[in-house]
Amino acid sequence: MMPITDFLSCTRVFDEFESLSSAQRHHAKAYATGLVAASNKTVAGISREVLPAGDKRALNKFLTEYDWDEQQFNHERLEELQKHGETRWSKDGYIILDDTITHKAGDEVPGVGHFYDH
Repeated sequence: MMPITDFLSCTRVFDEFESLSSAQRHHAKAYATGLVAASNKTVAGISREVLPAGDKRALNKFLTEYDWDEQQFNHERLEELQKHGETRWSKDGYIILDDTITHKAGDEVPGVGHFYDH
């Protein structure tokens, strides 16, 4: 796979989040970009495929050791979603859960089976 040389444009919103320091914003952008675009979704895989991510230790530290306010971050995330019509809350609507690309193994996991499509 070709390396990812820049963060996804959808991560620019993190620049407005006051709950994150500038270093945390950088790591949040790297992590979000990796979850969406990298083929390997592990910290090591993201740091290897998303070139601006930098060192995997720094990304891991962001996820496990940084002190940041998760509630404030979530509040800012929800506020951002409210600004856009396609993601704004509504009394009428649907939530579609699609786990078709989620890896499943075994016969006892709900939803596991062989599915055939023409």
